[in-house]
Amino acid sequence: MEFCPECGKLLIPKKKGKTKILVCAKCGYESKLEEKDLYEVSDEVEHEATEVTEVVAVEGKEGLSEAELEARRERFIEGIDFFETE
Repeated sequence: MEFCPECGKLLIPKKKGKTKILVCAKCGYESKLEEKDLYEVSDEVEHEATEVTEVVAVEGKEGLSEAELEARRERFIEGIDFFETE
């Protein structure tokens, strides 16, 4: 994980043409990824059978405009595409 040196938010991986970059969704800061930089997504979680996962549901999206919700959806999809094309 890398964080924006300008505002401290998490940098999101994106493709810009054939180049892979990290972008801050808040301030727009960009950082080029070097070929040696390795990013891996893992969805495996190891836990004991006795552990319980608590699910918290958020009702509604107060305060977010439709444009903000759509921007979040697009960033999510771009992140998935980034890792699937490696």
